Amino acid sequence: MTTRACWGVCLSVAACGGSSAPAPIGARIGPALAAALDAAETVREPWRCAAGDLAQLKDEQLVQGKHTWRIAGHAMRLDGKGPVSIGVIADAGGATPPTLAALGRLRTQLATADLVISLGGMGTTQAELEATLGTLSERSPWPIVALAGDLESETAHHAAIAALRARGHAVFDGRLVRRLELPGATIATIPGAGAMARLVAASEGCGYTAADVAAVFTELTAAPGLRVVASSEAPRVMVNGEPAGERALTPGPPQQIDVVLYGPPGSAESPPRAGARDGAAIALTPGTSDASTRLPGPRHPPSAGLLTVTGNSWRWKPIVDPN
Repeated sequence: MTTRACWGVCLSVAACGGSSAPAPIGARIGPALAAALDAAETVREPWRCAAGDLAQLKDEQLVQGKHTWRIAGHAMRLDGKGPVSIGVIADAGGATPPTLAALGRLRTQLATADLVISLGGMGTTQAELEATLGTLSERSPWPIVALAGDLESETAHHAAIAALRARGHAVFDGRLVRRLELPGATIATIPGAGAMARLVAASEGCGYTAADVAAVFTELTAAPGLRVVASSEAPRVMVNGEPAGERALTPGPPQQIDVVLYGPPGSAESPPRAGARDGAAIALTPGTSDASTRLPGPRHPPSAGLLTVTGNSWRWKPIVDPN
């Protein structure tokens, strides 16, 4: 509640009364003001996870597998020449035994990746997130950049990543890693949801604003090589013939984005595709990695995806749990 609204409530309360002699105005406004201020204290907004003024990453050099990463500011940079492959996974929905087993099998199929991005929806509690992200990152040859999605509490997400880093896992917070600078491509991250109503953790969840997204698109348009967005929510796409996703996440002129990687509004992964630096903003999803019966509708096997960048061209390969 704003100060103006608060005083409006207070004055309205003060104006009410019968024909008997009113109590002193201070006696009437004081309790109303206190009640209004208490109500204002309960109004919260999600963590603004796509803002440009977040804390910066600690400067470090990470040797992971055959690569050396330079980490500074809000960026992770991989020098060298391409091709480079990016594994993409999302929506485990929690740490049920079948899902953890599926994540292990999908991890094996991502063995050729140079980097893995988790688009969110991996769990609601610190324990679930440690289990799902830990299954993917245990002795991995690549770092993982983990975005918070609709399920994650920002507090739990941060704590799980800190715990995994303390155990030697190369897991990084997608709220702080704003850019991934790769041979031939730049990837920008947009964690969270655009409305608190879509966040399981409500005000403790991770959110973005349309202005945040527009700033990301503008900066990414000027980047060299392929321009890729990795977001927890979907841009405007068609699912089973019906529109889904967010207009705010849909690039438009003069923005030039080549590929949009997004968390699934449904459960199925995108089929194989290929493209180039053309600003077409091709939308690709890894589908859900959840092996439980949490999701309604037709069942799809747990899945992930692999985006391979070679020069100014890209190739998408869906990866499906063979079990």
